[in-house]
Formats: sequence, C-alpha cells, structure tokens
Amino acid sequence: MSGPEVLEVVDPGLLTTIQDGGRPGMAGEGITGGGAADRWSMAIANALAGNAVDAAALELTIAGPTLVALARVTVGLAGGIGGRVANTGVAVAPGTTFTLQPGDTLLLDGPATGARGYLAVPGGVDVPEVLGSRSTALGAKFGGLEGRPLARGDRLRAGAPADELTLPPRSWPGDPAPTPGPIRVLPGPHAAYLGTEALDALLATAWSVSTSSDRVGLRLEGPPIAGGPVAELASHGVVAGTVQLPPDRLPIVLLVDHQPTGGYPVIAVAITADVDRLGQLAPGSSVQFQATTPEAAREAMEMRRFLFRAGADELRENGRWDDLWLSAR
Repeated sequence: MSGPEVLEVVDPGLLTTIQDGGRPGMAGEGITGGGAADRWSMAIANALAGNAVDAAALELTIAGPTLVALARVTVGLAGGIGGRVANTGVAVAPGTTFTLQPGDTLLLDGPATGARGYLAVPGGVDVPEVLGSRSTALGAKFGGLEGRPLARGDRLRAGAPADELTLPPRSWPGDPAPTPGPIRVLPGPHAAYLGTEALDALLATAWSVSTSSDRVGLRLEGPPIAGGPVAELASHGVVAGTVQLPPDRLPIVLLVDHQPTGGYPVIAVAITADVDRLGQLAPGSSVQFQATTPEAAREAMEMRRFLFRAGADELRENGRWDDLWLSAR
C-alpha cells in the first residue's frame, strides 16, 4: 500500500521529472535505459531519505520547482541545485535532509552548482512501475506521471506510510554531487577510422555545451574536428557516454535518454564513473576530455563504490538507518 500525498507542485520549474535507476537491459527491445542523468546524486538523495539507491526521486533541471508540503515529511536533497523554504527563509543545501511542515513552500531555485538536483522522499516517489521502472521516458511518453514532466497541480505520493515520513537531520559526509573535472575517455570503436588527429583534437579542445542539449545528449560547440567527410555507418549499439562525430564534425555526447543504436562514428567513450559528471553539465558550461586506460576506469568505479559505501556507513553510524542497497550500476 502506498503512503500519503506529501507534496503538491505549485510551479514545475524548467524540467522536473520522476526518475529512478532506469530500465537497463532492454536495448534489444528498442527501449532506452533512461533513469537519472546523475545517479551518484540520486543515490545520495535516496540514502539521506532512507531509501534504496535507485528509488524513484525528483530530478530537477537548472531551475527547480516550487512545492508545497501536504504532510509533515523529511526530504533528502543532493546534486547541484539548492533552495529555501519560502515561508521560513531557511536555506536548504544539497547533501542534507530537512523536514517540511504542512503548508511549507519549498523553492528549489538555487543557488546552482550544476545542471541537476535530486529530491527524495521516504519510500520513494510512488507512481506505477512501467516495464520494471518508475522513471519518466520523455521521448516515448510513459513512466513517471503519464510520461511527462511535472505540471502545476500535480500531487506526489510517498512510498512510505505516514508514520515513517519523518527522519532525523542528516548530512552526507562528502560531495553531494559529482566532483567537477575532465571527462575521462577511452578510444571509441571508430577512433582508428577517424584518425589519430581527430582523437587528439577532441582531447585538446575546451568544448562548450550547446543550448540544444537535453537528456538525450550534449551537443558541443567549438572548432570542428579537422578531417574529411564523416560517413554514417550501419547502425550499432551505443551507451551513455558515447562521443559521436556527426557530419558537421562537432561532437555529440550521449546521455541516459539516448536511442539504443546510432549510426555516427564513435570517436571516444566516457568511462562509467564520469557519466554522472556529464549529467551535471548545463548549457554554456565548458567540458574537456582526458584520455585514460581500462585499468584506470575500473579503479575509478571501485573508488566510487568505496566512497558511497563509506558515506552510507557513516549515515548509519550517526542514526537509525535501514540497510541501503549498495550495488552500483
């Protein structure tokens, strides 16, 4: 049985959706994995709210929503967007929990240090599962709330019962969002076809994120990568973090809502540990790529798992917390 309604949308912000761990393993059916664009931050928000790391939460984009509390509820906030409780003036920062009283108005309008923030409620945001996930697939228009972004008047229900909606105050003992830095990449399957000079140019350029970017991918602006015409190839599988080189020779970096296949040559692929950094890049921000090795990529994922487990352990040591599902994607 689901819990009570806890939040009502007064203003949906720029783009607020319900996201969770997504729908991995369904590319063969033509269904994108989707889910949170920054799973590190979503996992922290959920840990703060006492949830499994991939429970459904709100994903905020650049300018977050305004929400009114319908019940006394503790929420966890992480990622790159902060806010305030309008009627009390209390600031709310990513990496913390705070308890809203009925009637409190929460403005998630910054300050922002990244493109996305995540708001979790105890038990997760309760919407129906579609194909094993509660995440919103915007392109296909299913999941979440009717496959669409949140709108004014929407009411959100928590997965936890009323007597489990409040938690003690907690702070995440580390960064509440991915640490900024270069995006580490491995050569893509078509790097040799494109030539050494093309990969060198990708790595040497400070690229700017275009305003036409979205959850499907980041379009990058800068000097076109030199070389001859780029031919489209037979469709092949792609993953989040794939760096494609289309005919205009300006890279496109795929994010979580990418289609399962693509036809542009793949010049490089971001390591899994850095895909969440991509999800925090706002239009106009700068991004640079850095070559790495498979061994370093595996070490980065091990460090990511270690840091999350250490943070979750500290939360449990400082209060009464249920065991968290600590598996990393």
